[in-house]
Amino acid sequence: MSTPATPPGKPESTPRRPRATTVPVASREREKAERNRSQQKAAKRQASPQELTSTVILILVILAVLLAIAVPLRNYYEGRSEIARLNDSIAALEQRKSDLEGDIAKYQDPEYIKQEARRRLGVLEPGETAWRIIDPRMTQGEGITTQAAPDERSWVQVMWDSLREVPGEERAPE
Repeated sequence: MSTPATPPGKPESTPRRPRATTVPVASREREKAERNRSQQKAAKRQASPQELTSTVILILVILAVLLAIAVPLRNYYEGRSEIARLNDSIAALEQRKSDLEGDIAKYQDPEYIKQEARRRLGVLEPGETAWRIIDPRMTQGEGITTQAAPDERSWVQVMWDSLREVPGEERAPE
């Protein structure tokens, strides 16, 4: 093999080294792209103080809006429940009113008045005779009054004694 000739006037120097050339490899390109992406993500993750401030302000504005809406909504729903309660009360009162009007109409009827007077008070029409039937098989029990002697104390003394006594205990009159 022959060596290339050196041009005249140039001294011959060390032998030439072949130039380093790299062959593009897909894995190197991929690694380089991934490094670039990770550097970009890291740059994005580091939020500037201005971005942090704007995020805090946005959150505060959203909270203020929610609080401003919450109070009227609560009042609205309380009002609706109050209206529902009052409507139920009105319905109950209207029912009571209709019942009372029915009672008034009954008591304005002369036949109903006569019937109630007979039943409650024992009133008889002129010419009628009242009969009481007593069953002879009924035994006579004790009457309403007792056989014990009446209490001789004054009413003031009875009152004070009733305050001093423990309920449930019976005390003999003195």
